[in-house]
Amino acid sequence: MQPENNGDRFGDPLRGAAVPPSPGAANVAPQPSERSVSGRIRHSDSSSVAGAALTLIDQSGRQVSRGTGRDDGSYVIGAPGPGSYVLIVSADGHQPQASSLVVADDPVTLDFTLAGSAELAGVVRLTGQDRPVAEVTVTLTDGRGEVVDAYTTGADGVYRFAGVGSGRYTLVASGPRMRPVADPVTVPESGVLQHDVEITGAVALEGVARNEYDRAIPDARITVLDAEGNVAALAHTDETGHYLINDLPLGDYTVVASGYPPATSRVSLASEQTAHDVRLGHGEAVNRHNGQVGA
Repeated sequence: MQPENNGDRFGDPLRGAAVPPSPGAANVAPQPSERSVSGRIRHSDSSSVAGAALTLIDQSGRQVSRGTGRDDGSYVIGAPGPGSYVLIVSADGHQPQASSLVVADDPVTLDFTLAGSAELAGVVRLTGQDRPVAEVTVTLTDGRGEVVDAYTTGADGVYRFAGVGSGRYTLVASGPRMRPVADPVTVPESGVLQHDVEITGAVALEGVARNEYDRAIPDARITVLDAEGNVAALAHTDETGHYLINDLPLGDYTVVASGYPPATSRVSLASEQTAHDVRLGHGEAVNRHNGQVGA
């Protein structure tokens, strides 16, 4: 016995598509004018998406028809009979979409707008160096501030986000003993956006403010100036006279303590954490902490 000729399993999108064989069900190849679904597939900017793949499934999830969009974004796909279906549209470099529809005896028109799906990748390095940084958490947030995804770098410093929709995002890199950095990025409709990140090492500076009688001074103001004289950080001592400033870049600073007559001292940050006490007095300021610390 000759096997039944089922034709092209995927069908011709202009003639309707064949139904995949299933037990107890006959294959149906409707004419274009009968129970067809047609429309146009576009980008968000209204330009055409060419060559999109279309899959029609029934309510049980069974594939009943397939088709391919034309170069101008238009498509036609046939349905095997009246009923409720789901049409799935996908294209390279775009996020897929699905839409429910009801097919009767008249043609159905249904347009789609596909969002781009790109990849964002890069390498996290120390500022001014070509050395990648491991254990940095790279977080991607959208225009509303919602977290889209997060990635932790390995020894190669590489991060990668796949399937990112086009648009504007904020890329934040942070890690142990590192100053957080935030970069704006604009992801295209498709393709790979390479965006490397430079991150700076950070040091915590802490100490105790005391007066000339060696008593701790609460609520003293601690001002840290960088090498150019700009204010790098501000803090106030607690009830025990203790202060703590996180995330200072490595380098040379001037620490100014005030509340009593101001006292000025120098500190150089070159390790993970540096202790630097200050002393305030009613008379001449006492300075016992000049020089480099923690090399």
